[in-house]
Amino acid sequence: MIPRSFATKIWVIIIAWMFLLLLFFGGILAKSTHDFYYGYAAEENEELTNTAASLSTYLASLPDMQNALGHFDFLGNVLKYDIVATDPSGKVVLSTSRLRNWHGFTMPTQDMQQIKQGNNISFEGSVPYLSPHIIKVALPIWKSHKIIGAVFVFEPFTHLNAVSSSVNHSIGWGLTLSFLMALPGGIFLSKKLVSPVVEMDKAVRDIATGNYGRVITLDSTQELASLGQSVNTLSEGIKLYFDQISRERHQLANILSSIEDGVLTLSPAKQIVMSNRVALEQFAPSPTAEKLTLADLPSDLSTLLEHALAQSAPSNGEFAWNDQIFSVEISLLGTEAERGLVAVWHDVTKDRRLDKMRREFVANVSHELRTPLSYLQGYTEALLDNVVQDEQQRRRYLQTILNETLRLRRLVNDILDLSRIEYGGPLEFPHENVDVSEAIENISQQISPSAQQKQVTLRLEIEPNLPQVDCGFDRLKQILLNLCENALKFSPTPSEIKLSARYQAPWVEISVTDQGPGIPEADQPLIWGRFVRGTNGRNVTGSTGLGLAIVNTLTQAYHGQVALSSMPGHGATFYVRLPAVDITE
Repeated sequence: MIPRSFATKIWVIIIAWMFLLLLFFGGILAKSTHDFYYGYAAEENEELTNTAASLSTYLASLPDMQNALGHFDFLGNVLKYDIVATDPSGKVVLSTSRLRNWHGFTMPTQDMQQIKQGNNISFEGSVPYLSPHIIKVALPIWKSHKIIGAVFVFEPFTHLNAVSSSVNHSIGWGLTLSFLMALPGGIFLSKKLVSPVVEMDKAVRDIATGNYGRVITLDSTQELASLGQSVNTLSEGIKLYFDQISRERHQLANILSSIEDGVLTLSPAKQIVMSNRVALEQFAPSPTAEKLTLADLPSDLSTLLEHALAQSAPSNGEFAWNDQIFSVEISLLGTEAERGLVAVWHDVTKDRRLDKMRREFVANVSHELRTPLSYLQGYTEALLDNVVQDEQQRRRYLQTILNETLRLRRLVNDILDLSRIEYGGPLEFPHENVDVSEAIENISQQISPSAQQKQVTLRLEIEPNLPQVDCGFDRLKQILLNLCENALKFSPTPSEIKLSARYQAPWVEISVTDQGPGIPEADQPLIWGRFVRGTNGRNVTGSTGLGLAIVNTLTQAYHGQVALSSMPGHGATFYVRLPAVDITE
């Protein structure tokens, strides 16, 4: 198994390369030794062959081979190899001094068979009757075309084998010692070479994990130093780039968090990648949640998002959430291959309600104007056409025209008054400390003539030492006047209207109670609206239906409350609560 460590691989390569070099040079040395060995053997073989040929010729010239005995003794003293001569049967008849004991020894049959066939013998190797390794040369002795014997020359290779073995052992030990010596050197060199690479690897890993503080020391070779410098430059560049991205993200997050509209982005995988503070506050399943999913969104909004993502086209629409209406605009993000969305929505509830109010207001005003205008047109045409001749009837027609004209005037005045209250601003709502008792006394005097004419008694119940209220004096009189006129319209003859005022911290509560027909429970939530005049006998000709709406608007403008208590057939009580002025201030 190949080690995965880069340093180990370098170490293995260095050791392997050194070992191959040593093995190569050892092989060259072994080859040289081999060539020397076999070259020497060939030269020796040739020399031995020449010696054997000379002796064979010499012995053939003698009448008897025993005559060469002295010559063999001489050769044994001067030559480094041994010589024997045999008769045709292979029996040794002559030998040098070192092989004197071979007399009578018979040479191997296979050698003699070769001699008898007239062949020369050249052999290198081991024989059982001599040293382990020799060169053996044998030639037949020819005399008168007849083989009379053979000459054998032997040279031992013991010294040459010793040299060859010594060389081989030296090569083996040299390889082993070189390998063992190369191990620590290879380890040191591999660590030295790999150390900059390891540092760069650590630096790159730190960059990948967001740590850009590591700096590579540039004390290596030129190439690695250049690579280290490139890594340092890369780390610094990435750090600057991510710092810039972080600042931009922080700025974007601040911008999105300051936007009062909801914002979110949707990935191609239908995952909400980013959502601002408003979106989290509206749709997060818990206060601690930091992310949204499509399941957390209203169904109408999630449907719009999925449809826009499927169509890959901008879109817009509306969705409802918690009694509010939101208008959403959806734009595309990214490329065609990775198409995402950004959605921005804002509250249009007030706009929609204003639109509805405007439509209802126009419809109500049109309805309210139609009846008096019809009266005016009909009676005026009748008078112009002299249809009515009776003077008394003419006066009734003129009185009706006057009443309807006054009714139109009251309607217009109430509409203008309500408009000034709703849109007039601070000038329409002055703040001062108002004495409630004084305002009630003033209003009771103002409506007393009308009440006496209708035989309605006014009864005041004012708690002593009432604190003042935070209101405008004229606006408080307007509130009381509308409540009293409303009660007077629906009071039967004779009856009683009660005006009460009491302190219930932190309010001063003012109530107006009549003995009229009362208001059904189903109509009570609507009675404070515009152009609402009620049912069950509480519909009075000439009423504009704006009096209680003015009371409600003025009371809310001064941070007060309105309320109603009524049962059909038992009259009605209208309550106005205004904040009392703290007398300790």
